[in-house]
Amino acid sequence: MKYTPFQFNSNIIAAKIRMCVYGSLLVASIVSPMVQAADFSSSYQAYQQAVASKDVEQTLVYAQQAYDFGKVSFGENHIDTAMLLMNLANAQRDSGDNVSASQNYDNVLASYITHYGNNSIEVLDPMLLVAESTTNDKKAQALFEDTIGVAKSLKDPLVLAEVYTAAFKHLYKTSKYNHTIKNYGLKAYDIYSQHLPEDAIVRVDATHLAASIQFAEKHYDTAKRLFLEVIKQYQALDYSHPSELHAHAVLVELYEKQNNSQQATAHCIAIGKMKPWSDDQDQVPLFRHHPNYPKSYAKDRKEGWVDMAFIIDKNGFVKSASVLDSKGGKRFEIESLEAIQKWRYAPKFVDGNPVQAEAKVRLDFTIANS
Repeated sequence: MKYTPFQFNSNIIAAKIRMCVYGSLLVASIVSPMVQAADFSSSYQAYQQAVASKDVEQTLVYAQQAYDFGKVSFGENHIDTAMLLMNLANAQRDSGDNVSASQNYDNVLASYITHYGNNSIEVLDPMLLVAESTTNDKKAQALFEDTIGVAKSLKDPLVLAEVYTAAFKHLYKTSKYNHTIKNYGLKAYDIYSQHLPEDAIVRVDATHLAASIQFAEKHYDTAKRLFLEVIKQYQALDYSHPSELHAHAVLVELYEKQNNSQQATAHCIAIGKMKPWSDDQDQVPLFRHHPNYPKSYAKDRKEGWVDMAFIIDKNGFVKSASVLDSKGGKRFEIESLEAIQKWRYAPKFVDGNPVQAEAKVRLDFTIANS
């Protein structure tokens, strides 16, 4: 089972930790030798400027310099040196050097545990970074379990919710995915629902994640309610959020599965009107019903394709489908025409209004090699 990943926007843990990072670096630099402090200060300022300008290459260069000078100024085992190493690892990750980043995150975590202990809020950031950077699924699972344990001991529900979310978003893509990991995403939603207002962006993101989980589990009524809540909150924005688009698209599929074309149509129209799309946006497929493979053809391992033309009306329904050309046999044409009638689209828009438009598609019939 696989769920659609979404951008993880919350940063509660990092915010709490980084509030004190720069202050401690400044204090440490004051007590260092003047020349070393000047070299470090110059490099660190250049690093900050590169980060602000989103220059990945220069960020890596100056993160390395700041770390090298920091080791001399603060000492190899100083906590500020570990913080600088975390900056370097982040830069390496962003530049694509995941191997070096993972190794450095491991070293940062070891240093943080030495300085702060195993159960402090300070270890959460490096522990999460190690878990997310490792290619070892078993190690990642163990680290996330440890991080959840630390978060529970802190008695801060919002921190725990963020850790649950991070764990789910990483582990659902791995070989370790199971019922427990699925529940991480649902537990995060429950916590945010209890502690945040319904229009808080973190809560809305958690609602979207929970809706996607429930849809994948075929709990369609619950998924429907949650996706509608996502749409309600994002409609307050003056632009269309990607999660709103996804919610509409999934609801089209959900309503079609329940043979409720009228409700599906409303969401097709809503997608067509979303603001990131231009007024002359072409129609976009939202729900595709796969044609049946004729049993006699499959038995004979017969393959082929069918080219079709059709009209997409202003409500996103397929009309007037016809076969342009085909290969493999008449049954492929029959099954293709039957399937295409069940497809749904976000309609084409001209000058802000939905219009009917022509479309073409090829359906392929192939048999996988066993």
